[in-house]
Amino acid sequence: MDTLERAAQLRAERTPFVLATVVASYPPQSVRPGAKAIILANGTIDGWIGGGCVRPVVLDEARDALATGAPRLVRMNAGEARESGHGVRVYPMTCQGEGGVEIYLEPMLPAPRLCILGDTPVAHALASLAREVGHAIVTSPNEAEAVVVATMGVGDEEALESAARSSAGYVGLVASRKKAAFLFDYLRASGVADERLSRVKAPAGLDLGGMLPAEIALSVLAEIVQRRHAHPSCHPEERSDEGSAFQERRKNRPFVPDAPQDDRTGGSAPRNDSEAVDPICGMTVEKATAKQTLVVGAETYYFCCPHCKASFAKAHA
Repeated sequence: MDTLERAAQLRAERTPFVLATVVASYPPQSVRPGAKAIILANGTIDGWIGGGCVRPVVLDEARDALATGAPRLVRMNAGEARESGHGVRVYPMTCQGEGGVEIYLEPMLPAPRLCILGDTPVAHALASLAREVGHAIVTSPNEAEAVVVATMGVGDEEALESAARSSAGYVGLVASRKKAAFLFDYLRASGVADERLSRVKAPAGLDLGGMLPAEIALSVLAEIVQRRHAHPSCHPEERSDEGSAFQERRKNRPFVPDAPQDDRTGGSAPRNDSEAVDPICGMTVEKATAKQTLVVGAETYYFCCPHCKASFAKAHA
């Protein structure tokens, strides 16, 4: 199985990986431009893109690419002196092989899964738009990273309850504030916990001022995309510095998170003891159902997703 066939298989299996491609090679390096390899999260390399001191640098950058979702070009003594730019990492060639190599690392992450509950014009428009930007549409809230309730009067209570009880990172309700308050009261009286209901964004979407079904769908999708990309951009400086400076910062810099802000509460503190604030992106995380946690000393940190956990662990280390 060649590299591209293997990549297609991994994508079908929803396995994250990095596709590494040699774009330039300088003698006496033996690896040639066009050589490709697949790098998995556990450090396995399928293919050949160089050995010696090239391998550990590429592995380290590949892990960071998976954590942030950001591609980058890795340069190791690429002949003449060159300045680093956005998305470029420069390292010295410390092994005896000398020469130089430039390798492009492209993280391949599974398509985000979106569950849309409802058979309405807004639901149909949202599904169409979401597919255009690379989302996979699934039918079960428990399989999705984001769930949108767009029932709009038909089966609202049942749909909202299943969405609120899911582990999705984003749950949105297409309804007015008055209708949302009524539904919350009904579900609360039915035994749905407040911490579950507090996860629901209602009304769903950014305030774009639109009223048509497609415009409402666009506002909801914009909010989902905004929250998704908030994770790798928490600390954009991590992706633009030189490789040597990046290494020194990784070894020596203590982790001091920015004061997180939760757009639903207007502040950085969790609303009760059952919640915590993700120290990377500032999102509120329910402690009881959090899948991503990390214990440092006597303190437990809670994260909304693997990206934030990996970023915190890397910086704290």
